[in-house]
Order: sequence, then C-alpha cells, then structure tokens
Amino acid sequence: MVLAEVTFYNVVLFFHIAAVVLAFGPTYAYGVFQAAAMKHNPRAIPAINRGIEAWNRVTAILLVVIIAAGLYLVEDGGWSYGDFYISFGFAAAIIMGGLIGAFFNPKTRQITEVAERDVAASGDGEVEFSEEFNRLVKQTTQVGTFAGLLVLVTIYVMTAKPF
Repeated sequence: MVLAEVTFYNVVLFFHIAAVVLAFGPTYAYGVFQAAAMKHNPRAIPAINRGIEAWNRVTAILLVVIIAAGLYLVEDGGWSYGDFYISFGFAAAIIMGGLIGAFFNPKTRQITEVAERDVAASGDGEVEFSEEFNRLVKQTTQVGTFAGLLVLVTIYVMTAKPF
C-alpha cells in the first residue's frame, strides 16, 4: 500500500480550504439565527448581532490566510495569475474583504444599536422593531445573498476550473 506523500504545498492547500470553510461557513447560518431569535426571543437580537460582529472580525483575519495561502499555491504550484479561476478567486476574496469592512461591519453595528434601542423602548412589553431596523436587515440580507452566491460560485470556479 502506497500512502500519499504529504508536501508543504498540500498543507498550505489544506489551510487555504479550511480558512474558506471557517470564514464563510457560519455566515450561511446568520439568517437562521436571526429568524429563530425573532420568533422565539426578539430580545436576543442584539446578542445575536454582537456574535455576528465578532465572527466578521475572525472572517477578516481568515481572509488574510486565504489570500496568503493562495499566493503561495500559485507560486509553488506552477499556476498563472492569468488563469481565470486564479484571477476570479483573488477578485472574490478582495470583494469579500471590501464588503466586510465597508458594508457588513458598519451595517451590523447599526442593526445592533437600533435593535438595542428598540428592545429598550419596548420595556417589559412585546418587542416591536422599527422601520429603520427592518430596512437595515433588508439591506444586509440582500447584500448577504450576493456575498453567499459569490462564495459558492468561487468555490465552483476554483474546483471545476471551467474556463
């Protein structure tokens, strides 16, 4: 029986893939967490959003790992930056980093602040979220759907190398 040789390239590839899974996997559950909290305990929405804010910071760090590992893999693997799937992958990582820093982080902070205000305004009564809260959630849902599709398309392009 011949065992596969473990190379540094394989280890870096593992960290590259693991970073993608760890960075973006949890983001697909954000909507489920928020929907469950809205249904069962709306007062938990600020805490859920604080968790999302925390994970966005982890995702930003993991994006650095994804890009650094990707650079190594291109150089050591004999790939070309001109290959479509390589360029697409780097572009997607840069777009995601921009979305996290310029859109998701500030919007999630806003949602958290508005949710805290709305919960406090409800006193001991039923929580009613404001139009501002609903508008912000709708914005992040729309952009989040785009971001989720971008991640999935990138995984397809990187694995299937269709062009």
